[in-house]
Amino acid sequence: MEIKSYYVGTNRQRDAANYHRRWISLVPKTPTAQVQNIVIYFFVGETITNDADVGYVTPATTKFVVAYAPVADFEDMYKILQSEKPVHFNWAADSANKLYWFQISTNEEPLGEGPRDFS
Repeated sequence: MEIKSYYVGTNRQRDAANYHRRWISLVPKTPTAQVQNIVIYFFVGETITNDADVGYVTPATTKFVVAYAPVADFEDMYKILQSEKPVHFNWAADSANKLYWFQISTNEEPLGEGPRDFS
């Protein structure tokens, strides 16, 4: 799904063992009947982000894709959103609407694009 724009934020929360520290909300270029909102929550404790729990989808109700990632992944994903175009968010979910993978990616690009190497 191609991304039109995004919001980014950070927060603090007391008395929470595994709170999300950062988030990125992605705005789809062309929302569908099942997906109108995408958010990635970046957690400080990585125990929530394991093979059994990387997010979920709600196609029949709030039309969200909610993804979980460790806070260490924030910088890489944010950099792609800041510097690339077009950007896509892709995912796959099982029959229980649990994500089993997601990604932020670009289209094929020519070699040599990017910052100039002066070495």
